[in-house]
Amino acid sequence: MTTLQQKHYDQISKKCKVCLLASLSLVVSLSLVKMVFSNRASTWGSDLNKIKLETENIRKENLVLRSKLAKESGGLNKLAEEAEEKGFTAKLNYKHFTKGQKVAQNLP
Repeated sequence: MTTLQQKHYDQISKKCKVCLLASLSLVVSLSLVKMVFSNRASTWGSDLNKIKLETENIRKENLVLRSKLAKESGGLNKLAEEAEEKGFTAKLNYKHFTKGQKVAQNLP
C-alpha cells in the first residue's frame, strides 16, 4: 500500500468509526427513552383508576347532599302543595292544532 492509499484508508476507517459510534449512541438513547416512556405509561392505568374512584366518591357525596336538601325542603309532597297553591294544576290541558292545508301545499 502506498502512503496515499493508507491515508485514504485511515480517513474511511475514521468515518466508519464515527458513524458506528453515532448509531450506537442513537440506539442506546432511544432504548432509554423507550424504557422511561413505558415506565410512565404503566402508571397511567392506576392514575385512571384513582380518577374513577374519586369521581364515584364525588357522585355519592352529591347524592347524599341532594337527599339532605330534599329532606330540608320538605320533599316532593310539600313542593307539590306549594305548586297547587300557586296555581299549577295536576290536570293537563291538551291543545290540538286544527286540520287544514299543509304548509307545503300553500307554497307556489
